[in-house]
Amino acid sequence: MKKQIGKGRKRIIIDAEINRSTILDVLQKAWAIHLLNVNDMKYLIDYYKGTQDIEERQPSYTSGINEKVTLNYAYSSVRDIIGYTFGKPTQLIQRKVKNRKDMEKIADILEYENSSLADHETATLTAITGIGYLCTLPTEEVLSDYMPAVPVKINSLDNLTTFCVQSPIMGNPVILSCTYYSFNHKTYFLCFTDTEIYKIECDGKFSLNSNAKIVDYDINPIGLNPITMVQNNQFLMGDFETATSVLNALNLIASDSVNDVENVIQSLLVIINAELNKENVDKVKKNRILELVGEVGANVDAKFIYQQLDSLGIQNLREYFEEAYKTIIGIPDRKTRGGGGGDTGDAVKLRDGWADIEIVARIKESYFKAAKKKQLAVIINILQKLNYISKNIEPTDLDVKLPRNKNDNLQSKSQSYSTIIATKTIAPEDALEMADMTTDVTEVIARGEAYWSKKEESQNINNNGASSNQTDNAQNNNQVSNKPQEA
Repeated sequence: MKKQIGKGRKRIIIDAEINRSTILDVLQKAWAIHLLNVNDMKYLIDYYKGTQDIEERQPSYTSGINEKVTLNYAYSSVRDIIGYTFGKPTQLIQRKVKNRKDMEKIADILEYENSSLADHETATLTAITGIGYLCTLPTEEVLSDYMPAVPVKINSLDNLTTFCVQSPIMGNPVILSCTYYSFNHKTYFLCFTDTEIYKIECDGKFSLNSNAKIVDYDINPIGLNPITMVQNNQFLMGDFETATSVLNALNLIASDSVNDVENVIQSLLVIINAELNKENVDKVKKNRILELVGEVGANVDAKFIYQQLDSLGIQNLREYFEEAYKTIIGIPDRKTRGGGGGDTGDAVKLRDGWADIEIVARIKESYFKAAKKKQLAVIINILQKLNYISKNIEPTDLDVKLPRNKNDNLQSKSQSYSTIIATKTIAPEDALEMADMTTDVTEVIARGEAYWSKKEESQNINNNGASSNQTDNAQNNNQVSNKPQEA
């Protein structure tokens, strides 16, 4: 296992115009950088799955004891961050009412294609390695001139076999994307630009060499690159990548603590000033007994020899590293506060790390939304070319939301919201955002207004009906009282 990796993945930036004459040369240049990234990403993926540096530790020369304990905080931290950020499916928000039907069609396609699963898989790979890829293509039936009910397919691509080439100009736009696979000792590359599609074949398993050749070429009917690059952050770093040294230290402490227990179990029994029976000496030595013969008449003694670690010092050291790791990664502290502390509200969120994970989620949300909007543009382009939706809708007419559960400390937030609303100077949308009760402020307010408007209308109808009945009853009573009484 490679213990030292580059901090963040290297961007593949090449200044070239992509065409049939230059595609192979550009791929060769990009391939070398991609392999460096693959080496780092394999290490991080293995680390996430539990194959960590402690596995390579050699046993002690003296005792031979070498327990290897892996505290897989890498897995748990990625799980918690992804669960917090992408716990609910991505939502589409319409900016213009006139495009409502088209937006519903797009939303139905995303739901049918289980786009939320592709988002979750891509977000997980992105959190581990710093980069991920989404692919959006027309279905095979569309290519055979048949219009299916769902003409778009959405997939998450393996970032070990996918890469994007970016331009050096401002903004570093993607000028070429490539995904590849190996079959029958050959490697096939499928390359996309906004205007062209190339299929390249090369001899060898997962290799790119001078034997590479273009075996197929076509115009890109979509008009946009179907592979979308998803970034975890500006430097394409994984969530736990900056803290691998802390994780290695925690594994070392845990392993040495278990070694300490093993040392006690395998400790030597030393017998002082007493000679063992020679007939049983081999047997007792196998049972880890050592004899030391002194002068005649000396006191006879027996004791175990072992070296034990300071348990309190080890515990303090482990807690120090755990706290440092959580601070670096930005995940909450699971330890509960004892005693009668008076911290409440935001003080608790700051102390226990919930404010940190919210910051991490917002950063991820910004980068993921940027990628989803590019993917949305591809979907709209495909559907418009198939006359599945109107030509008027544009990517700017729709927005992407990543709703998160914000029910922590709900009582304090509700009181804050009530206090703000009571001032009658702040709009409900702004008050809800200040109280931090939801990430979907506009939609929540709209649904609330619709609900209470409908309920008020229903109450008015019921009240009018009750008033009408009371009036009719009063009139009937008057009529009865006005009748002449019979003698």
